[in-house]
Amino acid sequence: MPNPNNEKIKKQILRAFINYLKDHGWVLKATNNLSVLFNIHDGVTLNDDSISGLFYQWANRNSYTEIEYDELWWSTIRRRLPFVVSEAFQPAVDPELFVPLSSGVLAVNTYKRYVKDEPANGFNPDPAPWIEFIERLFPQDTDRKIVCDWMAHMLQRPDQRPSWHLLFTGDTGTGKGVLFEHILTPLLSGQTASLDSFAKLTEKHSTTLASNMLIHLDDVSTNSDSQMTRLKSILSEEWQRIRPLFEPERSARVYSRIILSSNQPRPLRLDENERRWYAPEFMTHKADRQETQQFIQNRLLPWVSSGGLDVIYEWLMARDLCQFNHKYVPQSDCLRRMITDSVSILEMQLREWVADNPAFRLETLQAHFSDLRNCQIASSYLTAMRYKRCQPYQKNPDPTGKTSKQWWWMPDGWTPASLREHLATVEEFTF
Repeated sequence: MPNPNNEKIKKQILRAFINYLKDHGWVLKATNNLSVLFNIHDGVTLNDDSISGLFYQWANRNSYTEIEYDELWWSTIRRRLPFVVSEAFQPAVDPELFVPLSSGVLAVNTYKRYVKDEPANGFNPDPAPWIEFIERLFPQDTDRKIVCDWMAHMLQRPDQRPSWHLLFTGDTGTGKGVLFEHILTPLLSGQTASLDSFAKLTEKHSTTLASNMLIHLDDVSTNSDSQMTRLKSILSEEWQRIRPLFEPERSARVYSRIILSSNQPRPLRLDENERRWYAPEFMTHKADRQETQQFIQNRLLPWVSSGGLDVIYEWLMARDLCQFNHKYVPQSDCLRRMITDSVSILEMQLREWVADNPAFRLETLQAHFSDLRNCQIASSYLTAMRYKRCQPYQKNPDPTGKTSKQWWWMPDGWTPASLREHLATVEEFTF
């Protein structure tokens, strides 16, 4: 038993305790008014009064029950522990534990890589259950290769955010949620989020985009133009504006990939040139829902939980991604069908009409389409078709020699001069 009154012994014990704190992820973190003890592994925050409790817990485990905590030790502990001012989510192939900031101080990197577990006794490392699962989800070879490469890229190059994401559609119970919850979430060390609405992703204080590797939009759908515009920005841009609660707004680099899963054949209204989604074929059951659930519950999940997750990790890490382009993916047949289905009868009729009337006043259009009597709805349709407003005769006289402030709609690529040129050739036109 160490002599509790021996100063040399007490210094040795203090040094061992400080090393224990460091090894277990304890740092000193600045807050608004003071610094606190913060654990980088689990996010636990303690005030400085808790240090004695940590010491006695450690001392009891190491048979130092006769040693009393000395309040004077706190100044030494403060000097020896790493000091950080914030947290940063910075994925990398070989991530640094601490991220230097431009101000010269450090932030703790909260990104975590997958850590393999010991397999259960008698575990069979044959990846057959995993192979069968992804073949059930993605029976077409092209779909399966693209999706698996996308998942592998998430593990192999977490620092490269793709500009295209995955759009899963399929019958209820085919395994879309199982892939996210039981396979991808643990492979990403829990750095995922599952949301059931766009509002939870886009609300002003949300940090979901900036603090996760994967976001699952579970059975989310929308036809709102404003939400679709915001979603397009989220999908394609690596930098996003975030405003954490009680913090000023700032620009943050995001690494999060997105999977949207839905039981609807077309959960989103998509543009003709859509390149932000890859949509595999609609998922169906191999036989029926009961057979699918029996495979998942009796074969796949027991294999995954007993060691299969490590096998899947090695399988994805071993994939050759030389041909993978995280900034481009071709449109799938399924996506093209979704695009076609996105065009309503009204929109098709409107496209035919503007093909014959490339420039027009809004009231002329509304006279032909009663569904567009609402100016906001009409403007939304025209903007989506890449049309814009213009006042061609505000400063330049029309063919009758008059000026006017009338608004006209014209194709996005036209200029006021080209609009005037076109209108001058229109026969029997009333200005």
